[in-house]
Amino acid sequence: MQTVRKYQEVNITTASPMELIVMLYDDCIRSLEKAEKAFDMEGPERIETINNTLLHAQDIITELAVSLDMEKGGQIAQNLQKLYDFMVNHLSHANINKVVKPVSDVKKMMNELREAWKEVATKESPREELPVSSVSSIHISG
Repeated sequence: MQTVRKYQEVNITTASPMELIVMLYDDCIRSLEKAEKAFDMEGPERIETINNTLLHAQDIITELAVSLDMEKGGQIAQNLQKLYDFMVNHLSHANINKVVKPVSDVKKMMNELREAWKEVATKESPREELPVSSVSSIHISG
């Protein structure tokens, strides 16, 4: 496990801002998948797992939202901000009401956005104008 953490730390410290965004998407999608599985669990750990994984996903989406550069990103950044707000609200609804459909909906949107960001990251030039500023903090769970 220690080796995995070291590997993740090296990846994070050497990644470009776009690669960090993709990493955040990956981590969020993993949390949403864990939440979906938790809905099938029995016992008291069900509620705790659903809550913790959805809160983690919301934290990541919030980090993505605050990393948006509204000045450089223009309409794209504004649209992403609205979408991220929608996702956080949707996950809050899922958590409060313990319903899985909003989680699945957000996971689908996150997968689609992740693919778009991955494509941008592979085509990224170092000085290209993108709708994100630097990611202020990142914690990738393992």
